[in-house]
Amino acid sequence: MNAPVRALAAAGLLFLASCAVTPISRLASPPDPDTVRSRLLQEEAATRTARGLARLEFEGAHGSGSASQVVVVALPDRARVEALTPLGTTALVATFRADELRVHSPLRHEYWTGRATRETLGRLLKVPVPPEALLRLLAGLPPLPLRAEDPRLTVVPDGAAVRVESVDGEYWQRLWTEADDLEVARGEVGRASEVLFTFGFADRRPTDGRSFPFEIRVEESATRSRLHVQYERVQLNLPADPDLFELPPPTDPQTRIIELGSGAPGRIAP
Repeated sequence: MNAPVRALAAAGLLFLASCAVTPISRLASPPDPDTVRSRLLQEEAATRTARGLARLEFEGAHGSGSASQVVVVALPDRARVEALTPLGTTALVATFRADELRVHSPLRHEYWTGRATRETLGRLLKVPVPPEALLRLLAGLPPLPLRAEDPRLTVVPDGAAVRVESVDGEYWQRLWTEADDLEVARGEVGRASEVLFTFGFADRRPTDGRSFPFEIRVEESATRSRLHVQYERVQLNLPADPDLFELPPPTDPQTRIIELGSGAPGRIAP
């Protein structure tokens, strides 16, 4: 082989080698922002209820725990969460209805009542998250609602991903897709200049016309307390009986009625 041919062959090998080691991320291109925006708004409008069986694990500065939970969410502001014992019996029931929180623990003969706030959720799940944001996360949606007519809703390329920003009341959120993906993978929610919590979606599966995240992770920024939700099964947009979200005080005379925020013990998870 003469010298020019050898030089050309060497150059070809170097070119092939450089292609082989080129990171995949360099080849990936961000999804179209307009397509991402349309997809998010479509899922927002199409999701009314979510019902499923999940494993909830929580960890905070004052304790940790886990339990199988039956979860029913009716957007925008109603939910019922029923914690199960290993035998499948009910250990605890919590209901949210607007800003009202009710918790009944048959095992401890306690009934808790109060406003649904970040603080009361912090006592229930060790992760202080605004209730409306938590319900939306359990329904597989971004923590804050997205409104097509809101000029503060922005969707722009961000490297190989797309970043979505929106505002709702006193809160703001930032969401990111992955490269070549239309779905939200992670995000953060804050107030003023403070990030309150971050979250991540994973294990997406086709569910009733949606790509639903069967794994949801939330981490509160100040205390690093964490919540991990792993769904076993989910159904969307089934009718939700309003009575599900009613939790009147039990008639059992042994049950203590406790007002949240009145100096009661810090842990109310089973």
